[in-house]
Amino acid sequence: MSERKKEFVAEELWLLIAVLTVGITALAGAIGLPDVIPGVLAILGFVILTPLFLFWGEEIAELWLGESEASQETTAPDALSELKRRYAQGEIDDEESERRLDRLLELDDDLDRGRYRVLDEEQTLEKESEYR
Repeated sequence: MSERKKEFVAEELWLLIAVLTVGITALAGAIGLPDVIPGVLAILGFVILTPLFLFWGEEIAELWLGESEASQETTAPDALSELKRRYAQGEIDDEESERRLDRLLELDDDLDRGRYRVLDEEQTLEKESEYR
């Protein structure tokens, strides 16, 4: 989901800002607010925010949403790193380490061949035959 949010901010938010600026500016003028308010809204929307997100949307998306993904990556180690860590600390022996490494490699091959699918962002796996 976070990737979709990044894509929206980077590529589409500028258009939403422009459309909302037109609507809000027209509404402010129609209800009889002082002339300065629709002018300020138009300048804020068209001159500042729309170009900002149009030209630097990717950078803004990375600043807003990139840090949360980086922190998730550092807190959730992948299976191979965890296996290496446990082997290095002596929690598992050579035989167990090799058995688990072989299983990880088999699972990786199965993912590449489409025998499993990733269900969610936490990378929960489900066998292909179970959902067909």
